[in-house]
Amino acid sequence: MGRLLERLRLVGFLAFRQLWDRKLLNGIAVSGVALGVLVLIAMNGIMQGFQVRFKTEILKISPHVQLFAKEVEDRGALLAGWTPGPQVAGVRHELPDERTTRIKRPWDLVSELERMPEVVAACGNLRGQAIVSIGAKDLAVDMRGVLPMQQERCTPVSRFVVAGDWRALPGRAVGVALGIGVADTLGVHVGDRLRIVAPGGRPMDLEVVAIYDSGIPSVDKTRIYVNLTLAQAVLRKPDVVGQLELRLRDPGAAFAVAARVERMTGYDAESWQETQANFLSLFDMQNMIVNFVIGAILVVGGFGILAVQIMIVLSKTRDIAILRSIGLRRGDILATFLLQGLVIALIGAGVGDLLGWRLVNFLSTLEVKSEGLVKSSTFQIHKDSMYYLYGVLFALLTGGVASLLPALRGSRVEPVDVLRGQVG
Repeated sequence: MGRLLERLRLVGFLAFRQLWDRKLLNGIAVSGVALGVLVLIAMNGIMQGFQVRFKTEILKISPHVQLFAKEVEDRGALLAGWTPGPQVAGVRHELPDERTTRIKRPWDLVSELERMPEVVAACGNLRGQAIVSIGAKDLAVDMRGVLPMQQERCTPVSRFVVAGDWRALPGRAVGVALGIGVADTLGVHVGDRLRIVAPGGRPMDLEVVAIYDSGIPSVDKTRIYVNLTLAQAVLRKPDVVGQLELRLRDPGAAFAVAARVERMTGYDAESWQETQANFLSLFDMQNMIVNFVIGAILVVGGFGILAVQIMIVLSKTRDIAILRSIGLRRGDILATFLLQGLVIALIGAGVGDLLGWRLVNFLSTLEVKSEGLVKSSTFQIHKDSMYYLYGVLFALLTGGVASLLPALRGSRVEPVDVLRGQVG
């Protein structure tokens, strides 16, 4: 045990002495590793910050699972049940069936769905395109006919109300809650009256009772909420419920719950991941690009360590031969150079973590007004302590791999060959 400790002390002494003798070269190698770790922390914080903010905001105002008035079972051709034999060659045109635009016994379905352990709340609504106008201003909107208090359990719109009161909507037969983008475009305020009309429907007058700001421009600029009976009257679809929405205890389980609900009800069900598939696939592509860039920078840092170690081995060949001749083993030489690479990587990781922490904190205080997919007044940064740990692990892996080749070369130096002048 004592001899092992002596060898370890000797290896440590040699490794740190070599590092100190070549401070400039080793400093450059440390800088390369630190840059890679800094980029890893900063880019992951920026990308994940935006993605986490988008998912958080979209789930506040959107249902986790939607059930549409579309039966997933194929009922076959129109005359299939009436013609057991080949009496009819075919149907030239089959008119849409009203059953495809409504959910049968919707409130019974709502009660059944709320009994599922994964479901927090279920609600029904009627959705349609309409045009709202005031004076000479017209705007196409996405109208949602809802039972306001039931809808509140699925998508808590009242949390985002900036003017008026969501609770006033149930008591106003002709009340309407507008997104702040709709209100700004039309120039209306709480208490103003609008006119709404839908294709094929009849115009009706509305009173603005609430204005909400969800933080998602695509919602705030197009969506309005009215009472279910009013939407049915505007769209001329009496007693029709065209969609059910579910809020789950775990949004991550939405895909599995949607598949289960689809089998249970026979209606097409869609999870929020499927609804937002375009954006989520874009995020996956961004993450792949970021990981590629980070990996490339870390590899460059590894080449810096490799270059430094190779230079040390080449310049210290005679010293290595002398050490071998006085009793150092191949394993000792190998451990010396590996230790140097790991020390460089560890110091670089520490510097990179510190700089990354400072940069992330600075960026999170930066005022940047954004109204893209989500509204934001500051730079969106996701702070996760695991990124710092990943930086250290990747740096040590890079340093170890980069030091392996020079270490093997140094450990294979034969003292006799060097002394004879055949090597070095």
